[in-house]
Amino acid sequence: MAPLQKLQQLSGPHCVLLAVHYATESNITSLRALTALRDAELPLELTLSILLTYLPEELDPASYLEYLHELATGSRSPGKDPAAALDTASVEELSISRAKKRRKALELLPVAHSLYAAEEELDVFSHFLIHRAHRIDAQTGLLDLVPQLIVPFLGHSEYLRTWFISTALPILRLSYEYYPQSATGSLDEFAQLKGKRAIDYQLSNVRHASGEDIHHVARDLKGVVAPWMCGATERKRRKLSSEGRRASIAQDQAYEPDDWDCLFQWILHTSKEHLQLATTAIREWDGPEDMDLGGHEEGRDYVDDEQQRRLEMRYAQTALACLYLVDKDDITTLQTAHSLLERICDLLNYEPPPDIDVGVESLLSYDLQEPLMNDPHPSILQEHRLLEPDNVVTNPTEASIQILRLILFSACALSSLNQPVSIRELAKISLREDRSEQISLLQKVLHKLTSSKRDNEHWTIARHKLLWLWNWGANTNYGTKHHAHGILGMLENSTIETEILTALVESSHYSLAVQIYIKPTSGEIPLSLDKVERIVLTSAMHHYDNASNGNRTRGGMKRAAEIITAFAPHFSQSPRFQRTQALLSATHAMSFYSLILQHGVPFQPVNIRVSSSPLSLIKKLLSQNKGSYTKLDDLISIGQNLVISMPATIMDDEAPAPLDASAIERKKAAAERRVIGMAIDAALEEDDFETAYSYVVNRLRPSSPSPTPSISSQRFSFGSMDTDEQEDDAEDVAWKAALRAGRHDSSPSSSWSHSAARPDLRRLEQRMELLSQALLLAPPNRLEEVLSVWQQCEAETTALLAAETAAEERFNDAADRKLPGTFINETMTVQPRREVGRGAVEEAPMGLFDVARGAAAALTKSAFPLRGTAQAASDTTSQDNNMSSSRASMDFSDSGSMSHEDRVRKRDMVASAATGALASGTGALASGLGWMLGAKPVQDQERD
Repeated sequence: MAPLQKLQQLSGPHCVLLAVHYATESNITSLRALTALRDAELPLELTLSILLTYLPEELDPASYLEYLHELATGSRSPGKDPAAALDTASVEELSISRAKKRRKALELLPVAHSLYAAEEELDVFSHFLIHRAHRIDAQTGLLDLVPQLIVPFLGHSEYLRTWFISTALPILRLSYEYYPQSATGSLDEFAQLKGKRAIDYQLSNVRHASGEDIHHVARDLKGVVAPWMCGATERKRRKLSSEGRRASIAQDQAYEPDDWDCLFQWILHTSKEHLQLATTAIREWDGPEDMDLGGHEEGRDYVDDEQQRRLEMRYAQTALACLYLVDKDDITTLQTAHSLLERICDLLNYEPPPDIDVGVESLLSYDLQEPLMNDPHPSILQEHRLLEPDNVVTNPTEASIQILRLILFSACALSSLNQPVSIRELAKISLREDRSEQISLLQKVLHKLTSSKRDNEHWTIARHKLLWLWNWGANTNYGTKHHAHGILGMLENSTIETEILTALVESSHYSLAVQIYIKPTSGEIPLSLDKVERIVLTSAMHHYDNASNGNRTRGGMKRAAEIITAFAPHFSQSPRFQRTQALLSATHAMSFYSLILQHGVPFQPVNIRVSSSPLSLIKKLLSQNKGSYTKLDDLISIGQNLVISMPATIMDDEAPAPLDASAIERKKAAAERRVIGMAIDAALEEDDFETAYSYVVNRLRPSSPSPTPSISSQRFSFGSMDTDEQEDDAEDVAWKAALRAGRHDSSPSSSWSHSAARPDLRRLEQRMELLSQALLLAPPNRLEEVLSVWQQCEAETTALLAAETAAEERFNDAADRKLPGTFINETMTVQPRREVGRGAVEEAPMGLFDVARGAAAALTKSAFPLRGTAQAASDTTSQDNNMSSSRASMDFSDSGSMSHEDRVRKRDMVASAATGALASGTGALASGLGWMLGAKPVQDQERD
């Protein structure tokens, strides 16, 4: 029987089994003839299902393209010789029941792939092609066979074209063209990707790219991501259809951004870690319209005009947002950010920014009429908010572009000032509007400049940059809370200038500071001279207070002295400068002495400043430096400078009034007396009575010859003094020092000349002289205290003189009772002692006559003056007559001491001064102690 006849006799199940047989054997010719001749039993969907299930996937699609074309168009043809192609032997022996049973046992795949089963727009042939493509990749991994299968039929349906461009083409390029060495997923897996996962997958190969590979990101965006975006609508529809079947689940799902949003978020997130990659992507990819579809689009636009404009603005917003996420502050990052800003301006057709290394004179200026936002808050810079449509800082407008330019160039300016700050941090500083934060940034910049070696030119440029950072080149103000527009806009202009001047002084650029802030060549003075003066002195005092040594040639003192020396000519009339110079002089002079404060802490200059009584330090200095009291002039100079400087108040807010010459002299005189008093105390502590005596007699003379100077004449103003100093001044250091020296009772020094017969009497003479001066200097209410000591010394002197007179009389009586020979012998044994005491030079008498003559001379020098003195003092009290008579023995003093008559006269003078002072005192003293000492009332003195 002929093959065609046999074919006609086969039942439907037999025809299906025969078609499966031909498909399994890849016998396309026989299959083509069978399906054409028995098309009723083998309709299109069944035929496609058999092909899908049994036709080997590795078979070259070219071998069955013609057959598929016939199936797609419905023009089936059995071929040129169908009889030769048909062979029914494999099924003709089967019974109908057996054939039916086998037919039912066949497991044919559905024509529609499960991923696209809900696509109502797809026809059965398109479903077959898509499913066949998935099968080829799943069964063989030969994804490169898919284009041979699909491309010839792209015109069959738009869905098929879109599917191929958005699904097959991206994975084909990733697997075979772009990254053949990398393992990629299957077509099934790729087709199921959506949103962020899909973008991460498609760009995973460039996420960590470097060098030349970094440029692949633009290629991948054009050739992989952009084509994939063409299927966004179909993917969204499939998603909605799927969610329609699971409405309850879909309601619980959170909002997911669309595919384009996911791409923009990927670029934004990548910029945080890899700004260069994001910048390269934006610079080399023109955005949503830049798609490489392999020519398969054939003029079709997969993004309409309205969507295109919207996507372009979102793309530009993404680029702006990338700059606000820049956390790095190195110069390379700033250069990359600058190139990105150039790209943004190009995309939006705005004027590009100037070069990144532009000079300060060419920096941009703030020229917005209104602020970008009325109530800024740093939260607007959070990453998840940067791409919000209503975000004013990233919304691509001319104002937002200008603000970003200014922030970028602010970062560049700070980087050039050795204080790099990232663009993101600067934007936050600008939005936070925190004054303390801004002044901290300014101080950090100036600290870096001060630490580095910069010349005047660099400092001048740095000042201009800081002022630009303050106002961004604008001269207008836009709010009461702000002082300027720039990064440092919360600060006052005077604050900026103050910090700059302080830094100039700290970095020793004194000439530049004078040129800008004291004698500017052009323009007005940035700061008032009072502020300049205060800033300079504050800086000097800062170094002074931190100095560890008072020597002006070392450390902090050296810096302080340099500052004062540099600016003093410009503030020659400034009281503060004069006081500071005095303080530095005093501190320097004190550095040559050893001085330890309590707890073993070495003296430091700041101790002068914190001391409420700086002169008390001189007292400690005298106690810790043996013999330092002998350097009186040096100590007086230190004390006068300390008093004039008034260290504790030198930087008080209230400006001090200039001191006139007379006030300064009064302060110096008062300080001199206080220091002399301290030196006298120190000398007495070291038992150097002679030096103390000399200081009192020669340096503490009364200011007027009156024996009772007024209390007011002993008062001096010390400016700001504590209570103790005021009390000391009121009581007058001079008379107290004289009193303390007069009280000092110690043995005369062994350095007295051997010719001094009675140093003890000489010492009492000196003490009484000191007490007499204390009487002249002391106020009336303190005379009793002085006189009590004076009386003690008088009593000691009287006792010594009485003892000396008694010894003299005993000697004379013994000489009168002896025979001439015996007298001579005794004279020769006793005389050397007496002659030495009298300052005589003969060693022994030569005979009786000579001995008698010597005795007569001795009597002449002793007895007769005694009587003369007694006669001259006859008008005094009986007690005074006896004391005056007994003073004849004062002739035993050294050759430098006063004569007996002088001693009596001085004693009478002291008594007269004492009684006069008492008489001029209170009534109680005049009628009491004054009467006891023989004081006459004032009217009696005047009458006498």
